[in-house]
Amino acid sequence: MDTPENYYATLGVPLNADNETIKRAYRQLARRYHPDLAGPEAALQMKRINRAYAVLSDEEQRHSYDIVIGGVIDLRNGAAHPRSRPRRFEHPIEPEFDGLNIFSTRGPFHAELSIRSSMGVVSTVKGRQTTHGLLIAGGSFDGKGSIWQVVQQALQPQVIQFEADPALTIESLRELRFSEAGSLLAGWGRLSLHVWDTLSGQRIWSSSLQQRAVSAPYSVDTTLRVEPDGKRLVHTALPLLPSDIKAPRSWGVRGSDIESHLMGDETPRPPVVCLEENIEHRSFWAIRLRALSYDAHHLLTLSCAQVTGNPQQVVIARRWDLTTQTRFKGMRPQILSSLELGQCEECTPPYAASLDARLVAFTYQGKQLRICDTVSGTYSELGTGAMGSSARVAFSPDCQFVAVAREDSEINEGVVDIWSIATGQLIQKLYHPWQISALDYTERYLLVALTDGTLHVWSGADTPAF
Repeated sequence: MDTPENYYATLGVPLNADNETIKRAYRQLARRYHPDLAGPEAALQMKRINRAYAVLSDEEQRHSYDIVIGGVIDLRNGAAHPRSRPRRFEHPIEPEFDGLNIFSTRGPFHAELSIRSSMGVVSTVKGRQTTHGLLIAGGSFDGKGSIWQVVQQALQPQVIQFEADPALTIESLRELRFSEAGSLLAGWGRLSLHVWDTLSGQRIWSSSLQQRAVSAPYSVDTTLRVEPDGKRLVHTALPLLPSDIKAPRSWGVRGSDIESHLMGDETPRPPVVCLEENIEHRSFWAIRLRALSYDAHHLLTLSCAQVTGNPQQVVIARRWDLTTQTRFKGMRPQILSSLELGQCEECTPPYAASLDARLVAFTYQGKQLRICDTVSGTYSELGTGAMGSSARVAFSPDCQFVAVAREDSEINEGVVDIWSIATGQLIQKLYHPWQISALDYTERYLLVALTDGTLHVWSGADTPAF
């Protein structure tokens, strides 16, 4: 068994230290190793200090930790002796220390508030600014979720619970989307898609995806609209499902079905078909990402394909116009732009798209973030460093910034880098004591979910109150 880290030695306190001694030691070390004072090279030590304080300042976690290390680390005289004074625990992290446990380098963002969820690890998070405040939705690995509301920088006591249809295969929620006003919420994984009323958490629509060739959650996208007359529409970009061939799943990666469903009306509507490659052609084509614009007028696809004249499979990004009509009032989607962005073998997740389906980002050569603008036909690269499959990427709604959470080493675990897309400069680092499980950029707020079950809201400079 690996020897656990000695948190008492990390903080430099005795085994019988009371809560006040631990807090005092933590404050001194946090000031000493804060990146603004000690520089970025102190980030690893600061993470160890945060982790040690998070455990030793919590009564239950400290008790469990003491039991574990008592049989692994040679604590000698202090291991078997009771502590000299009882520890007092009013709250594990007092307000003055909260900013030290979650901290950042100088920049536009500051820590606004933290939310402790009851669902365990948050698999996906989404936010939406409404006229009443900030809505935050989090999904879990068991198909359940919670919705919180923040008004005037205060977390409201009522938490709305929602869950996937138990009649379908239970799976983790991997993506969430709000309607424009925040009254509806959509969520999905690989096997099913659901829509809930955010005021009550009631599930109002579900659809199975098992017939579709859904290889990953980002190969599906959904937008929700509420019409002025109250009608509720869900638009979904799905893998193509031809009806006249024997193996529909094998062809699903060659095109997309854009389905529109009027909730409360079960009358089927024919999908709008966006065919990347003719079914009859035998050349390779596989769509990796589908992203609908918020108004459902445009579709962005990111594909790996074999094109004429190139022996290597290449990355192709396309932007589609979904509003073009034929003479007979039918829909005929048009390709507005088609760009080659490099070799497929060097393009890997994570993928991300902007809300207007204009920008798309992906990892290139394992250590860069390549960002493509499908309107201008250009792309740029950010030197993010090594990025693994557990990394997270999120665009700001105005497409000015991109947040990148990398998990390639201990020093980058729990760190979010904020980059300026226009200048290619790193403008701020946000530090957290645990791994990042989900990330979202909404308005000028950054939502970060950690593997300890907490959600953290970072507020940008010059941002109006919730």
